[in-house]
Amino acid sequence: MTDQLQVPVWALATEPDKIAPAAWLPVSGEGMTPERLAGMRQALAAFLDTPLVTVEAYALPAETRLQGGRLLDAASPLATELRNLLKMPAHAPRSTETLYRMVVPSGMAAQLGKGLVRSMPSQAVAGGIHGGILGKAGIVGQSTFVPVLTETSATGAKMARGAGLVTACGPFILMAVATAASLYAEEQRRKAMERVTEILEGLAADSLDAERDRLNGATTAVERATALLLDKGEIGNSMGLDAAVHTVDTAIASAVRRARAWRMKVDGFPSGGVEVHDLLTAFPGIDDPDGRFRVELRLASLTIATKRRVAVLQAVEHAQKSPELDFTRFTEALRDEQRGIDELESDLRSLLLGLAELQLRAPTRSFTDRLLTQGEVNSLLAWPGRLRRLADEESAAASGLPDVEIGLVQRADGRVLVLPAEAVPRDL
Repeated sequence: MTDQLQVPVWALATEPDKIAPAAWLPVSGEGMTPERLAGMRQALAAFLDTPLVTVEAYALPAETRLQGGRLLDAASPLATELRNLLKMPAHAPRSTETLYRMVVPSGMAAQLGKGLVRSMPSQAVAGGIHGGILGKAGIVGQSTFVPVLTETSATGAKMARGAGLVTACGPFILMAVATAASLYAEEQRRKAMERVTEILEGLAADSLDAERDRLNGATTAVERATALLLDKGEIGNSMGLDAAVHTVDTAIASAVRRARAWRMKVDGFPSGGVEVHDLLTAFPGIDDPDGRFRVELRLASLTIATKRRVAVLQAVEHAQKSPELDFTRFTEALRDEQRGIDELESDLRSLLLGLAELQLRAPTRSFTDRLLTQGEVNSLLAWPGRLRRLADEESAAASGLPDVEIGLVQRADGRVLVLPAEAVPRDL
Protein backbone atom coordinates (compact mmCIF):
# COMPACT_ATOMS: atom_id res chain seq x y z
CA MET A 1 0.00 0.00 0.00
CA THR A 2 2.73 2.41 -0.89
CA ASP A 3 1.97 5.99 -1.76
CA GLN A 4 -1.27 5.77 0.19
CA LEU A 5 -2.25 8.13 2.96
CA GLN A 6 -2.31 6.60 6.44
CA VAL A 7 -5.52 7.59 8.19
CA PRO A 8 -5.92 7.12 11.96
CA VAL A 9 -9.18 5.38 12.86
CA TRP A 10 -10.76 4.88 16.27
CA ALA A 11 -13.57 2.50 17.21
CA LEU A 12 -15.79 4.02 19.89
CA ALA A 13 -18.40 2.31 22.05
CA THR A 14 -20.96 3.92 24.31
CA GLU A 15 -20.77 1.81 27.47
CA PRO A 16 -17.46 1.06 29.26
CA ASP A 17 -18.72 -2.07 31.01
CA LYS A 18 -19.56 -3.82 27.73
CA ILE A 19 -16.42 -3.40 25.66
CA ALA A 20 -14.14 -6.08 27.12
CA PRO A 21 -14.91 -8.67 24.37
CA ALA A 22 -13.71 -6.18 21.78
CA ALA A 23 -10.20 -6.39 23.24
CA TRP A 24 -9.99 -9.97 21.97
CA LEU A 25 -10.55 -9.00 18.34
CA PRO A 26 -7.42 -9.53 16.21
CA VAL A 27 -6.77 -6.15 14.60
CA SER A 28 -3.58 -5.60 12.63
CA GLY A 29 -1.66 -2.43 13.41
CA GLU A 30 -0.38 -2.32 9.83
CA GLY A 31 -3.57 -0.86 8.47
CA MET A 32 -6.81 -1.77 6.75
CA THR A 33 -8.40 -1.15 3.38
CA PRO A 34 -11.70 0.78 3.20
CA GLU A 35 -13.47 -2.54 2.57
CA ARG A 36 -11.93 -4.17 5.64
CA LEU A 37 -12.79 -1.18 7.77
CA ALA A 38 -16.43 -1.27 6.66
CA GLY A 39 -16.60 -5.01 7.30
CA MET A 40 -15.03 -4.66 10.74
CA ARG A 41 -17.46 -1.87 11.67
CA GLN A 42 -20.48 -4.00 10.77
CA ALA A 43 -19.03 -7.07 12.51
CA LEU A 44 -18.39 -5.16 15.72
CA ALA A 45 -21.89 -3.67 15.59
CA ALA A 46 -23.35 -7.15 15.15
CA PHE A 47 -21.40 -8.91 17.90
CA LEU A 48 -21.11 -6.30 20.62
CA ASP A 49 -23.90 -5.46 23.06
CA THR A 50 -23.11 -1.76 22.91
CA PRO A 51 -23.63 0.78 20.11
CA LEU A 52 -20.37 1.41 18.28
CA VAL A 53 -19.04 3.89 15.74
CA THR A 54 -15.76 4.45 13.93
CA VAL A 55 -14.00 7.80 13.58
CA GLU A 56 -11.41 8.57 10.89
CA ALA A 57 -9.14 11.64 10.96
CA TYR A 58 -7.95 13.56 7.89
CA ALA A 59 -5.67 16.55 7.60
CA LEU A 60 -7.89 19.13 5.96
CA PRO A 61 -6.32 20.94 2.99
CA ALA A 62 -6.00 24.68 3.54
CA GLU A 63 -8.05 25.47 0.44
CA THR A 64 -11.05 23.43 1.60
CA ARG A 65 -14.26 25.44 1.90
CA LEU A 66 -17.01 23.74 3.89
CA GLN A 67 -20.58 25.04 3.77
CA GLY A 68 -23.29 24.72 6.37
CA GLY A 69 -22.99 23.09 9.75
CA ARG A 70 -22.75 24.61 13.21
CA LEU A 71 -19.59 26.04 14.78
CA LEU A 72 -19.17 25.20 18.47
CA ASP A 73 -16.95 27.08 20.88
CA ALA A 74 -13.65 25.53 21.93
CA ALA A 75 -14.99 25.23 25.50
CA SER A 76 -18.13 23.34 24.46
CA PRO A 77 -18.53 19.74 25.71
CA LEU A 78 -18.16 18.25 22.23
CA ALA A 79 -14.99 20.22 21.44
CA THR A 80 -13.52 19.32 24.83
CA GLU A 81 -14.31 15.62 24.39
CA LEU A 82 -12.81 15.68 20.89
CA ARG A 83 -9.52 17.15 22.14
CA ASN A 84 -9.27 14.77 25.10
CA LEU A 85 -10.40 11.64 23.32
CA LEU A 86 -8.99 11.64 19.81
CA LYS A 87 -5.32 12.55 19.93
CA MET A 88 -3.65 12.36 16.55
CA PRO A 89 -0.81 9.74 16.53
CA ALA A 90 2.74 10.69 15.60
CA HIS A 91 2.53 9.17 12.10
CA ALA A 92 -0.54 11.21 11.14
CA PRO A 93 -0.12 14.10 8.67
CA ARG A 94 -0.14 17.50 10.35
CA SER A 95 -2.54 20.30 9.47
CA THR A 96 -4.00 23.37 11.12
CA GLU A 97 -7.44 21.76 10.77
CA THR A 98 -8.62 18.16 11.03
CA LEU A 99 -11.72 16.57 9.54
CA TYR A 100 -13.12 13.72 11.64
CA ARG A 101 -15.45 11.38 9.78
CA MET A 102 -17.68 9.58 12.28
CA VAL A 103 -19.60 6.63 10.80
CA VAL A 104 -22.59 5.13 12.59
CA PRO A 105 -23.45 1.56 11.39
CA SER A 106 -26.87 1.06 9.85
CA GLY A 107 -28.20 -1.04 12.76
CA MET A 108 -27.43 1.73 15.22
CA ALA A 109 -28.43 4.46 12.75
CA ALA A 110 -31.91 2.98 12.48
CA GLN A 111 -32.45 3.96 16.12
CA LEU A 112 -31.95 7.62 15.21
CA GLY A 113 -34.99 7.83 12.92
CA LYS A 114 -35.11 8.31 9.17
CA GLY A 115 -36.25 11.87 9.50
CA LEU A 116 -32.97 13.03 11.06
CA VAL A 117 -30.58 12.01 8.28
CA ARG A 118 -30.21 13.28 4.73
CA SER A 119 -28.78 11.71 1.59
CA MET A 120 -25.17 12.51 0.79
CA PRO A 121 -25.18 15.86 -1.06
CA SER A 122 -23.97 16.11 -4.63
CA GLN A 123 -20.31 16.94 -5.12
CA ALA A 124 -21.19 18.92 -8.23
CA VAL A 125 -23.66 21.44 -6.79
CA ALA A 126 -23.50 24.33 -4.37
CA GLY A 127 -24.18 23.17 -0.85
CA GLY A 128 -22.15 19.98 -1.24
CA ILE A 129 -20.21 19.55 1.98
CA HIS A 130 -17.70 16.82 2.70
CA GLY A 131 -18.88 14.36 0.04
CA GLY A 132 -16.35 15.98 -2.30
CA ILE A 133 -13.55 15.33 0.18
CA LEU A 134 -14.50 11.83 1.21
CA GLY A 135 -16.22 10.58 -1.94
CA LYS A 136 -15.37 7.43 -3.88
CA ALA A 137 -12.71 9.24 -5.91
CA GLY A 138 -11.37 11.18 -2.93
CA ILE A 139 -9.34 10.47 0.18
CA VAL A 140 -11.22 7.35 1.25
CA GLY A 141 -10.33 5.43 -1.90
CA GLN A 142 -6.63 6.18 -1.49
CA SER A 143 -6.18 5.56 2.22
CA THR A 144 -4.83 2.95 4.59
CA PHE A 145 -6.75 3.00 7.86
CA VAL A 146 -4.53 2.53 10.94
CA PRO A 147 -6.22 1.52 14.23
CA VAL A 148 -5.53 3.84 17.16
CA LEU A 149 -5.94 3.24 20.88
CA THR A 150 -6.97 6.11 23.13
CA GLU A 151 -5.15 6.68 26.40
CA THR A 152 -7.09 5.94 29.55
CA SER A 153 -8.25 9.13 31.25
CA ALA A 154 -7.71 9.85 34.92
CA THR A 155 -11.35 9.18 35.70
CA GLY A 156 -11.46 5.97 33.67
CA ALA A 157 -14.50 7.28 31.76
CA LYS A 158 -12.63 6.77 28.48
CA MET A 159 -10.75 3.49 28.51
CA ALA A 160 -9.01 1.06 26.22
CA ARG A 161 -8.53 -2.45 27.56
CA GLY A 162 -5.87 -4.94 26.52
CA ALA A 163 -4.59 -4.75 22.97
CA GLY A 164 -8.00 -4.26 21.50
CA LEU A 165 -9.42 -1.47 19.40
CA VAL A 166 -12.58 -0.26 21.08
CA THR A 167 -12.73 2.77 23.36
CA ALA A 168 -15.73 3.71 25.52
CA CYS A 169 -16.95 7.28 25.15
CA GLY A 170 -20.72 7.55 25.39
CA PRO A 171 -20.87 11.33 26.04
CA PHE A 172 -18.85 12.15 22.93
CA ILE A 173 -20.99 9.94 20.67
CA LEU A 174 -24.21 11.27 22.15
CA MET A 175 -23.24 14.91 21.69
CA ALA A 176 -21.97 14.38 18.14
CA VAL A 177 -25.09 12.51 17.05
CA ALA A 178 -27.45 14.90 18.83
CA THR A 179 -25.75 17.95 17.29
CA ALA A 180 -25.78 16.53 13.75
CA ALA A 181 -29.39 15.34 14.06
CA SER A 182 -30.51 18.71 15.43
CA LEU A 183 -28.77 20.47 12.54
CA TYR A 184 -30.58 18.41 9.95
CA ALA A 185 -33.92 18.82 11.73
CA GLU A 186 -33.45 22.59 11.73
CA GLU A 187 -32.50 22.54 8.06
CA GLN A 188 -35.72 20.67 7.26
CA ARG A 189 -37.77 23.04 9.43
CA ARG A 190 -36.33 26.10 7.70
CA LYS A 191 -37.04 24.71 4.24
CA ALA A 192 -40.59 23.77 5.23
CA MET A 193 -41.19 27.25 6.68
CA GLU A 194 -40.01 28.86 3.45
CA ARG A 195 -42.40 26.70 1.41
CA VAL A 196 -45.36 27.52 3.66
CA THR A 197 -44.60 31.25 3.70
CA GLU A 198 -44.23 31.35 -0.07
CA ILE A 199 -47.75 29.99 -0.57
CA LEU A 200 -49.43 31.92 2.24
CA GLU A 201 -48.28 35.22 0.72
CA GLY A 202 -50.76 34.66 -2.08
CA LEU A 203 -53.54 32.99 -0.09
CA ALA A 204 -55.95 34.78 2.23
CA ALA A 205 -56.06 32.31 5.11
CA ASP A 206 -55.81 33.98 8.51
CA SER A 207 -56.12 30.75 10.49
CA LEU A 208 -53.26 29.12 8.57
CA ASP A 209 -51.16 32.28 8.96
CA ALA A 210 -51.68 32.12 12.72
CA GLU A 211 -50.75 28.43 12.78
CA ARG A 212 -47.53 29.13 10.93
CA ASP A 213 -46.69 32.07 13.22
CA ARG A 214 -47.18 29.97 16.36
CA LEU A 215 -44.76 27.35 15.06
CA ASN A 216 -42.28 30.02 14.07
CA GLY A 217 -42.54 31.58 17.52
CA ALA A 218 -41.87 28.24 19.22
CA THR A 219 -38.65 27.95 17.24
CA THR A 220 -37.08 30.82 19.21
CA ALA A 221 -37.23 28.86 22.46
CA VAL A 222 -36.03 25.69 20.72
CA GLU A 223 -33.08 27.60 19.27
CA ARG A 224 -32.12 28.98 22.69
CA ALA A 225 -32.30 25.54 24.28
CA THR A 226 -30.26 24.03 21.44
CA ALA A 227 -27.57 26.69 21.76
CA LEU A 228 -27.32 26.12 25.52
CA LEU A 229 -27.12 22.36 25.01
CA LEU A 230 -24.36 22.58 22.43
CA ASP A 231 -22.35 25.28 24.22
CA LYS A 232 -22.78 24.14 27.83
CA GLY A 233 -23.98 20.54 27.59
CA GLU A 234 -27.24 21.19 29.43
CA ILE A 235 -30.79 22.31 28.79
CA GLY A 236 -31.97 25.18 30.98
CA ASN A 237 -35.46 25.09 32.46
CA SER A 238 -35.76 28.84 31.96
CA MET A 239 -35.43 28.66 28.17
CA GLY A 240 -39.19 28.47 27.60
CA LEU A 241 -38.92 25.02 26.05
CA ASP A 242 -42.01 23.65 27.82
CA ALA A 243 -44.25 26.25 26.17
CA ALA A 244 -42.62 25.58 22.81
CA VAL A 245 -43.19 21.84 23.19
CA HIS A 246 -46.87 22.49 23.97
CA THR A 247 -47.21 24.62 20.82
CA VAL A 248 -45.56 21.97 18.66
CA ASP A 249 -47.60 19.12 20.18
CA THR A 250 -50.79 21.11 19.53
CA ALA A 251 -49.75 21.54 15.89
CA ILE A 252 -49.02 17.80 15.67
CA ALA A 253 -52.53 17.06 16.99
CA SER A 254 -54.00 19.34 14.29
CA ALA A 255 -51.98 17.59 11.59
CA VAL A 256 -53.09 14.17 12.85
CA ARG A 257 -56.73 15.29 12.85
CA ARG A 258 -56.47 16.59 9.28
CA ALA A 259 -54.73 13.43 8.10
CA ARG A 260 -57.50 11.26 9.54
CA ALA A 261 -60.21 13.42 8.00
CA TRP A 262 -58.48 13.29 4.61
CA ARG A 263 -58.07 9.52 4.83
CA MET A 264 -61.78 9.09 5.62
CA LYS A 265 -62.68 11.15 2.56
CA VAL A 266 -60.51 9.04 0.29
CA ASP A 267 -61.88 5.82 1.78
CA GLY A 268 -65.39 7.14 1.27
CA PHE A 269 -65.01 7.56 -2.49
CA PRO A 270 -66.89 4.94 -4.54
CA SER A 271 -64.77 2.04 -5.79
CA GLY A 272 -66.04 2.57 -9.31
CA GLY A 273 -64.36 5.95 -9.59
CA VAL A 274 -64.81 9.49 -8.31
CA GLU A 275 -65.89 12.56 -10.24
CA VAL A 276 -63.51 15.52 -10.32
CA HIS A 277 -66.23 17.72 -8.84
CA ASP A 278 -66.49 15.44 -5.80
CA LEU A 279 -62.70 15.37 -5.44
CA LEU A 280 -62.56 19.18 -5.45
CA THR A 281 -65.37 19.36 -2.90
CA ALA A 282 -63.58 16.95 -0.57
CA PHE A 283 -60.15 18.59 -1.02
CA PRO A 284 -60.58 22.31 -1.71
CA GLY A 285 -57.58 23.71 -3.54
CA ILE A 286 -56.16 20.33 -4.58
CA ASP A 287 -56.13 21.59 -8.17
CA ASP A 288 -54.05 24.64 -7.24
CA PRO A 289 -50.31 24.48 -6.36
CA ASP A 290 -50.99 27.43 -4.05
CA GLY A 291 -54.29 26.15 -2.74
CA ARG A 292 -55.40 25.50 0.82
CA PHE A 293 -54.89 21.74 0.66
CA ARG A 294 -51.26 22.20 -0.38
CA VAL A 295 -50.73 24.73 2.44
CA GLU A 296 -52.14 22.35 5.03
CA LEU A 297 -49.89 19.56 3.75
CA ARG A 298 -46.85 21.80 4.04
CA LEU A 299 -47.87 22.97 7.49
CA ALA A 300 -47.88 19.31 8.47
CA SER A 301 -44.35 18.94 7.08
CA LEU A 302 -43.27 22.04 9.00
CA THR A 303 -44.81 20.65 12.18
CA ILE A 304 -43.06 17.30 11.72
CA ALA A 305 -39.69 18.97 11.12
CA THR A 306 -40.10 21.18 14.19
CA LYS A 307 -41.14 18.24 16.35
CA ARG A 308 -38.11 16.23 15.25
CA ARG A 309 -35.82 19.00 16.43
CA VAL A 310 -37.61 19.19 19.78
CA ALA A 311 -37.40 15.39 20.04
CA VAL A 312 -33.60 15.53 19.91
CA LEU A 313 -33.52 18.03 22.78
CA GLN A 314 -35.94 15.99 24.86
CA ALA A 315 -33.97 12.80 24.24
CA VAL A 316 -30.71 14.44 25.37
CA GLU A 317 -32.45 15.84 28.45
CA HIS A 318 -33.69 12.34 29.25
CA ALA A 319 -30.18 10.88 28.80
CA GLN A 320 -28.67 13.52 31.07
CA LYS A 321 -30.63 12.11 33.97
CA SER A 322 -28.37 9.04 33.91
CA PRO A 323 -24.59 8.89 34.47
CA GLU A 324 -22.22 9.43 31.56
CA LEU A 325 -24.93 10.74 29.20
CA ASP A 326 -26.14 7.22 28.50
CA PHE A 327 -26.55 6.81 24.75
CA THR A 328 -28.97 3.91 25.05
CA ARG A 329 -31.35 6.10 27.05
CA PHE A 330 -30.96 8.78 24.39
CA THR A 331 -31.92 6.49 21.51
CA GLU A 332 -34.80 4.93 23.47
CA ALA A 333 -36.21 8.36 24.28
CA LEU A 334 -35.70 9.52 20.71
CA ARG A 335 -37.58 6.50 19.37
CA ASP A 336 -40.44 7.13 21.79
CA GLU A 337 -40.63 10.81 20.81
CA GLN A 338 -40.52 10.02 17.11
CA ARG A 339 -42.90 7.07 16.96
CA GLY A 340 -45.98 9.27 16.60
CA ILE A 341 -44.21 11.56 14.11
CA ASP A 342 -43.19 8.61 11.98
CA GLU A 343 -46.78 7.34 12.00
CA LEU A 344 -48.10 10.75 10.95
CA GLU A 345 -45.54 11.01 8.16
CA SER A 346 -46.45 7.49 7.00
CA ASP A 347 -50.17 8.33 7.07
CA LEU A 348 -49.61 11.45 4.95
CA ARG A 349 -47.51 9.47 2.49
CA SER A 350 -50.23 6.79 2.22
CA LEU A 351 -52.88 9.49 1.74
CA LEU A 352 -51.02 11.08 -1.16
CA LEU A 353 -50.33 7.71 -2.77
CA GLY A 354 -54.02 6.87 -2.37
CA LEU A 355 -54.98 10.10 -4.11
CA ALA A 356 -52.52 9.35 -6.92
CA GLU A 357 -54.14 5.95 -7.44
CA LEU A 358 -57.72 7.24 -7.55
CA GLN A 359 -59.78 6.21 -10.53
CA LEU A 360 -61.45 9.31 -11.94
CA ARG A 361 -64.54 9.18 -14.09
CA ALA A 362 -66.53 11.53 -16.26
CA PRO A 363 -69.27 13.59 -14.59
CA THR A 364 -72.76 12.13 -14.52
CA ARG A 365 -74.86 13.55 -17.35
CA SER A 366 -78.46 13.28 -18.44
CA PHE A 367 -79.36 10.78 -21.16
CA THR A 368 -79.52 13.55 -23.75
CA ASP A 369 -76.21 15.19 -22.76
CA ARG A 370 -73.65 12.43 -22.35
CA LEU A 371 -70.96 13.72 -24.69
CA LEU A 372 -67.94 15.50 -23.19
CA THR A 373 -66.34 18.51 -24.80
CA GLN A 374 -62.71 18.29 -25.87
CA GLY A 375 -61.73 20.56 -22.98
CA GLU A 376 -63.48 18.29 -20.47
CA VAL A 377 -61.72 15.26 -21.92
CA ASN A 378 -58.31 16.93 -21.72
CA SER A 379 -58.96 18.05 -18.15
CA LEU A 380 -59.99 14.54 -17.11
CA LEU A 381 -56.90 13.04 -18.72
CA ALA A 382 -54.63 15.55 -16.97
CA TRP A 383 -55.78 14.69 -13.45
CA PRO A 384 -53.87 11.38 -12.92
CA GLY A 385 -50.56 13.08 -13.72
CA ARG A 386 -51.47 16.03 -11.52
CA LEU A 387 -52.17 13.77 -8.54
CA ARG A 388 -48.95 11.79 -9.08
CA ARG A 389 -46.93 15.03 -9.09
CA LEU A 390 -48.66 16.05 -5.87
CA ALA A 391 -47.58 12.78 -4.23
CA ASP A 392 -44.01 13.13 -5.53
CA GLU A 393 -43.63 16.73 -4.38
CA GLU A 394 -45.29 16.56 -0.97
CA SER A 395 -44.61 13.11 0.48
CA ALA A 396 -41.48 12.16 2.40
CA ALA A 397 -39.44 9.37 0.89
CA ALA A 398 -39.60 5.99 2.65
CA SER A 399 -36.38 3.99 2.43
CA GLY A 400 -34.04 1.87 4.47
CA LEU A 401 -31.35 3.70 6.40
CA PRO A 402 -27.74 2.78 5.54
CA ASP A 403 -24.66 3.76 7.52
CA VAL A 404 -24.71 7.38 8.65
CA GLU A 405 -21.79 9.82 8.43
CA ILE A 406 -21.20 12.82 10.69
CA GLY A 407 -18.43 15.26 9.86
CA LEU A 408 -16.60 17.19 12.58
CA VAL A 409 -13.94 19.74 11.68
CA GLN A 410 -11.50 20.73 14.42
CA ARG A 411 -10.34 24.28 13.76
CA ALA A 412 -6.88 25.59 14.60
CA ASP A 413 -8.35 27.65 17.46
CA GLY A 414 -10.04 24.63 19.05
CA ARG A 415 -13.56 25.32 17.81
CA VAL A 416 -15.46 22.47 16.15
CA LEU A 417 -17.68 22.67 13.07
CA VAL A 418 -20.34 19.95 13.11
CA LEU A 419 -22.02 18.99 9.84
CA PRO A 420 -25.51 17.47 9.44
CA ALA A 421 -25.81 13.68 9.55
CA GLU A 422 -25.79 12.11 6.09
CA ALA A 423 -26.54 8.67 4.68
CA VAL A 424 -23.35 7.08 3.36
CA PRO A 425 -23.66 6.08 -0.33
CA ARG A 426 -23.78 2.31 -0.61
CA ASP A 427 -21.03 2.29 -3.27
CA LEU A 428 -18.61 4.38 -1.21
